[in-house]
Amino acid sequence: MAQPADTSEPMPLSTAADLINPLLKVSDAMTPAPRTCSPSSTAIEAALVMRDANCGVIPVVEAGRPVGLLTDRDLAMAFPEHDGNLSNVTVGDLMSGPVIMVEPESPLESAMERLGQEGVRRLLVVSADGTLTGILSWTDLVPHLSERGLGRVVARIIENR
Repeated sequence: MAQPADTSEPMPLSTAADLINPLLKVSDAMTPAPRTCSPSSTAIEAALVMRDANCGVIPVVEAGRPVGLLTDRDLAMAFPEHDGNLSNVTVGDLMSGPVIMVEPESPLESAMERLGQEGVRRLLVVSADGTLTGILSWTDLVPHLSERGLGRVVARIIENR
């Protein structure tokens, strides 16, 4: 009886479709119309938005265009720095930027590569005129990636952080 082939080494990829369906677009996986705040919003207001929307990140926008991101980690790190009083701290003081953006019609494969190249976990999805239409997290890709594709994007994000 023949012995099974040694599968300890991964098979080489033959096409991009081995990682992700090349027909999918960013709009197929993104979270549309995320909750937002402005740079002048208070940290407390942002925390309430995160609580109500059950999310850990909020795009910061001015006139509908993204200017930064605020994460729950940003709030947590600011809390001791401001002696537990975030009522007068603005989102603009805490947000991170610049934001990495992608268009909704971009191939999902290119968004996956962009996440890895930039070493980020999220891309803001903007229309051709620059207004925010959604947010794409690496976790939004999970249902659309092969196991190999998931491993690749996570490894690249970590490598390029």
